[in-house]
Amino acid sequence: MLDWIQLHKIKVFLIAVAACTGLVIAAAFLTDLGVNDIKNWIQYWIAEIQAWPAVLFFLMVALLPLIGFPISPLFIISGIRFGAAWAIPFSLAALAVNLILAHWISTKVLHSFIQKMASHWSYDLPKVSHKNAVKLVFVVRLCGAPLAVQNYLLGLSYVPFWPYLWVSMATQTPIVIGVIIFGESFFSGNVGKALLGLGLLIIAFFAISYFRKRYAEPKPGTADTAGG
Repeated sequence: MLDWIQLHKIKVFLIAVAACTGLVIAAAFLTDLGVNDIKNWIQYWIAEIQAWPAVLFFLMVALLPLIGFPISPLFIISGIRFGAAWAIPFSLAALAVNLILAHWISTKVLHSFIQKMASHWSYDLPKVSHKNAVKLVFVVRLCGAPLAVQNYLLGLSYVPFWPYLWVSMATQTPIVIGVIIFGESFFSGNVGKALLGLGLLIIAFFAISYFRKRYAEPKPGTADTAGG
């Protein structure tokens, strides 16, 4: 099932890229806009983005995904604003802040609230043991759900903080790098570099899927959790 989700995500991404390219071509042929007009429009928005303050981008990446906003467009905007060399460490730092905040919210705020409601039905929310934390985080990060859903699911399961953070960063880093390189190069007109970024994304998806099958498949008798 997770393999299908990974392939589906790649297909959706490629379709989105093809659709954007098709819209640009259609606009050129079906309207009075010329190629230079489209280039000028793109350059105008790139210039606008590059004028935004850096702290705004950091807060956008760190805070907006907490309420379900998709994070990939933010990485693309970051690449346009800073260039890939600076956008990658900048975005990874903001992502780490987002993960930390999501873990704190879900373990310190949401968990208590939901546990109180579950107690009416004599149910205790599961708490994942240290033994299985790495595998659980690894599998959840491959499930294809929005980042906020993944974060809160792991937090509500009381996944220990350090396995949650380092596994999350390890699985997200190659995707962040690929998205930033692709987005920054695509909008700057560097086709070769954009293809490199796209290739990194595809390799990352397949590599993560491989390691999931190799190391993170659940085995009989290993799904223990610590009681709450």
